[in-house]
Amino acid sequence: MTYKIGISIGDAAGIGPEVILKALRESLPHGVTPVVFGALDVLERENHLIDRSDVTWSGLDDRLCSMDPDDRLGSDEIGVVDVQPDFDASSIAKGESHPACAELQLEAFHRAVDAVEAGEIDAVVTAPWNKALFRTIDEPAVGHTDVLADRFQTSSPVMMLAGPRLRVSLATVHVPLRRVPSRLTGGHLRTVVRTTIGGLRRRFGIERPDIAVCGLNPHAGEHGNIGEEEEALIKPTLEQLREELEHTGTIAGPFSPDTLFAQFRNGATPFDGVVCMYHDQGLIPLKLMHFGESANITLGLPIIRTSVDHGTAYDIAGDAEANAGSMRYALEIAIEMARRSNEQAL
Repeated sequence: MTYKIGISIGDAAGIGPEVILKALRESLPHGVTPVVFGALDVLERENHLIDRSDVTWSGLDDRLCSMDPDDRLGSDEIGVVDVQPDFDASSIAKGESHPACAELQLEAFHRAVDAVEAGEIDAVVTAPWNKALFRTIDEPAVGHTDVLADRFQTSSPVMMLAGPRLRVSLATVHVPLRRVPSRLTGGHLRTVVRTTIGGLRRRFGIERPDIAVCGLNPHAGEHGNIGEEEEALIKPTLEQLREELEHTGTIAGPFSPDTLFAQFRNGATPFDGVVCMYHDQGLIPLKLMHFGESANITLGLPIIRTSVDHGTAYDIAGDAEANAGSMRYALEIAIEMARRSNEQAL
């Protein structure tokens, strides 16, 4: 079986193009074709910056949908869908915001999602983009997940960050801490837990996942002495879910996060996934354990989408110093998921 993995270029002024090319230095598994959606001029400039001379480009704009299983690229070829053939990379300063990069990052992502919906590619891997750039072209400052939620008409996609041992999904993402409690309704938490379990089964092949759920307050509220959310909301919701989902795995918690994540020390993997109440509660332990070897995965979508676990890193863009470990891991996870999806369809 052959697979085509699409990669959207992200912000051309950030480290996205660099980590893409570095991640593709080592060949992907046999039968896997990488397809970069972006601007060829950006990729050629970046290739010069990292001094990689062994790359040849294969334009796939016209033949992407018609590629048959035997139409494979060579080990040193990178397929490119040039969504803006007139893009002038020389006019873009690395590490600086530019409206042209906003248009490119959005168009490249839309074209990649079009391709996976049409069955032209099997998964989408996204390089980091800069949400703030969209203000320069009078568009709302949105992330990839926001675009996907609108595209597939789902109000509740779930962000999961996954490494080799620890996987965390987030009940709230990019909201101020003072607003987190108001976002944690029983219905929302049920959706996050259900989507996490479904994602672990569908995307990771774990038939009966064991998940843990964090509390919101220190010591998980300490029986109501340090906050009421655990007793009033989280515990009743989990009890209801245990009854509804008793045949699909176990749901433990709510736990105090410090004691829960301590269980993962010394190579242990006590749970298949952890549901966290807010962004830093999950990402701090995840990045301590797996930074550079983890990926961002959007659960609850009809397509496979993975991404890097970092941002555009303007401070090092253009210096050829970026670590491509997360991009490589995101590619490998996407390939595994595409294979599993194909097996499930047979």
